[in-house]
Amino acid sequence: MINLREAALLVAERAHRNQTYDIFPYIYHPKQVMHIAIMLGFDEAIIIACILHDVIEDTDLSYNNIKKTFGEEIAEIVFAVTDELGRNRKERKEKTYPKIRANWKATAVKVCDRIANIGHSKVYNKDMIKMYRKEHNNFVNELYVNEHPKDVRKAWNLLEKVFEEKVEFKILNFKKDYILGHPYDSKPTKIDTLPKDDIEQIKDDLRETP
Repeated sequence: MINLREAALLVAERAHRNQTYDIFPYIYHPKQVMHIAIMLGFDEAIIIACILHDVIEDTDLSYNNIKKTFGEEIAEIVFAVTDELGRNRKERKEKTYPKIRANWKATAVKVCDRIANIGHSKVYNKDMIKMYRKEHNNFVNELYVNEHPKDVRKAWNLLEKVFEEKVEFKILNFKKDYILGHPYDSKPTKIDTLPKDDIEQIKDDLRETP
């Protein structure tokens, strides 16, 4: 019998089957987000929600579909990161940010998603970086909550370093033999199997700012 993570990958791949992420099949993106959550040490609920984070927003699957198969906690996380309706991107985000902020696990998923989007855009779609830069201060101001668990800060710290180019994104995403693996590889290499120099680099990248 497959586990929930494997089930989520199957569900996401089928749900997004007619969509693309630039030139890639769409499943490439949920796997990027999943791999970042794994690297940061988040729990299984967050990892599975990362895989499913776009299915309510972009496919025919519903909250109840997710709840029935993956449970209420994961369904609530996915619902929280699902954009509300609005006349434009700015209005959709303004309506959505409060429900993300209210659920720290949804915040973790959203930050992992933003890391993946920025990293991909730097390599494949540089025009998108302009939009993310324009949104960045508001994104942080709306979603950063001091009371959230410390684990979320690792994601925020990593986002800042990727955004400011203080860490090479290949460490997170495009160094195929190491952390994240190929987009189609559902079993990314664990940190403890990496070469020593890479482990130290990752530890530096994830260390909390004093």
